[in-house]
Amino acid sequence: MAAVRPSAPFKLPVLVALAAVAAAILGPLGTRAQIWGFGVGSAIFYAAPWIGLGAALLAIVGVSRSGRLWRGLGVILLAGLAAAVPIRTWLAGRGAPPIHDVTTDLEHPPDYVAVARLRTAGTNPAAHGGDAVAREQRLAYADLRPLVVQVPPERALALAADTARAQGWTVLAQDLGFGSLGRLEATDTTLLFGRVDDIVVRIVPHEVGSRIDVRSSSRDDAVDAGRNAQRIRRFLAFLAERARAEIPRNG
Repeated sequence: MAAVRPSAPFKLPVLVALAAVAAAILGPLGTRAQIWGFGVGSAIFYAAPWIGLGAALLAIVGVSRSGRLWRGLGVILLAGLAAAVPIRTWLAGRGAPPIHDVTTDLEHPPDYVAVARLRTAGTNPAAHGGDAVAREQRLAYADLRPLVVQVPPERALALAADTARAQGWTVLAQDLGFGSLGRLEATDTTLLFGRVDDIVVRIVPHEVGSRIDVRSSSRDDAVDAGRNAQRIRRFLAFLAERARAEIPRNG
């Protein structure tokens, strides 16, 4: 009988670990390339940790058969890398409310104008979801509030546009209308699956300068796993920093 090579017990674990890596990569990639829909792509993506777990268990069996601890650890490391991004993505959205539309002004949410024309049949409506969505947001994102900056609306709009483009958004509309009411509308695409979200920034005069409200919502998804709230926080934090840099320093 031919002798069993030391690496033989790890052939299957390595193949399964590579399958986990492929699932983590190809699920989102196939969705972005429109080879399959988001449902299929996310199912493949979130299968990666389970496939990786299978590879790790097989690696443990391989170690017990061959005594090659380092080979087994290498397989487990590869499986862990494949599982890391799906698990991190899942944890980031865990506990997020079942909504897809978030705004800093729940009493009078900014309206979509340019974006409304992109909300065709089969997408989420352009109108805000009303009291039911507002209740969910208040419970989950009590920190989301308007931003007040010490710059006039015209300058605030320009800073908002610069910040939006720096964040990678595609600006669809930018105008300063009657009464110095500023509006900026844009879209943003998620990195993993290429999901499209829409944003409107509203700027109105304030006694110290300008008040800025933001609304961000998913075009297709029924829930957003918290990404719209994260986007608003990030945008307002960078915009506030830019606005502070505009204030002259005394002395």
